[in-house]
Amino acid sequence: MPLSALKPKYLPFIHGKYTTVPGLKSLAKAAGRDRFISQIGDDVHEYLSNKELCRKEDLRRYYTEQDFDEPLKKATNEYLANTFLKEYPELFKFHEKKGIFHLECSLTGDDLEFDKSFNLFDNSKYLSAFDALCSQVPEDFAVLTFDENGDSIRSIHLCAPNYWAPEDKIGRNFDAVHEPVPGLEKIRRHYYPLLRSIIDKGPFYRFGWGIGTDRRLNHHPEPPAGIPHDEWYGRRFDAGNPALYIRTERQTLSGIPGFQALLFTIRTYFYEVKSLEIHEKKALISAIESMTPATLRYKGLDKSKDDIIAWLRELITRNQ
Repeated sequence: MPLSALKPKYLPFIHGKYTTVPGLKSLAKAAGRDRFISQIGDDVHEYLSNKELCRKEDLRRYYTEQDFDEPLKKATNEYLANTFLKEYPELFKFHEKKGIFHLECSLTGDDLEFDKSFNLFDNSKYLSAFDALCSQVPEDFAVLTFDENGDSIRSIHLCAPNYWAPEDKIGRNFDAVHEPVPGLEKIRRHYYPLLRSIIDKGPFYRFGWGIGTDRRLNHHPEPPAGIPHDEWYGRRFDAGNPALYIRTERQTLSGIPGFQALLFTIRTYFYEVKSLEIHEKKALISAIESMTPATLRYKGLDKSKDDIIAWLRELITRNQ
């Protein structure tokens, strides 16, 4: 089945200022495929292939769980399956036969079989039902729960990590997970009621962004065996042979029905900086210049900021 082109232009820096405000937008009020939790277009196989590479390397570097209990697993898996069926009925089909529930997934060719508790019958390919469902679409996923003891990440399925590792975040709360991020101090002090409110008022979507020197989806902080760190790193701007990409993350947050829990998704997009419009390049310069020294270090731009800005200004002059 031919897939339609999906070429949104998500440039969160377009107003010329770097900010860490949540910037939550209602999915229900969005237009087109921005209403969807998953965004599937003609580039989907690039993302699915990346997930397969992670699986062949060692999926446990990218998929981890902690205290992800059975009732929550069932609700999460049901929510994911129902979301896929609702958003892409042409790509996913569901039927029951002799007490076995089948989800036919045309993108991968999988016929996933579940019992009534939404456990996977055949675990020869996938580690769990959650793993199987996460492997059908471009997005990465995490599940965050709330109880009398606070909040905690219960499961992470992340095959396009942006310089962070699932094993470092699993079981931790929002505050601890985001401690390395400069500029989030105020939000971290008051995050709990904000996240709880998303369960009742959501779902929402938002954007994050950064700059890299390649289009590799997988930037786990530790390279796979046999690949040198410098080759894997991807944030080494070469002024003599410049290549630069905006890496935008479209993130969604939605409540899991029947639970005090959130499903968090990340869908990565790349935009070649050289191909941006002049006003977009100017906005990017302004946004980089607005970053604090701590943010520049966190984003991997502290050593290349001046060279990048000089290159951008040269591009603008050349194109005017």
